[in-house]
Amino acid sequence: MQVFRFSIRGAVKHFAIAVLVGVLWLTSSLVAPVYAESLSSPNRYIAADGTDLTAMAQCLPRQLNQGNLSRALKEAQNDFLEKVFDVKDNYSDYKLDANEIEYLACLEGKGITPQVKR
Repeated sequence: MQVFRFSIRGAVKHFAIAVLVGVLWLTSSLVAPVYAESLSSPNRYIAADGTDLTAMAQCLPRQLNQGNLSRALKEAQNDFLEKVFDVKDNYSDYKLDANEIEYLACLEGKGITPQVKR
């Protein structure tokens, strides 16, 4: 009887692990990152309030699409909290990362004035 109980517990554990792995695989395939190169198609991205976000999605650099702890820690040194709380009067007074400069230039190239420059 005890052997039967242990085999049922083992089967239940294996089934639970298989279900967990399946759910993790499914969620990772549904939440795939969006890359700027794949956004070159004529798809349009419209927010719920009707704002066209297509240019922002197309300008988003690939490095900012992917989670990277070392990049986040490096950018935390670039006046991050000051930017969040809008401490300085002029946005160009902050330390800006090369990716951020590229993103802002791309937006301006598409005719959009970023909020930080208004």
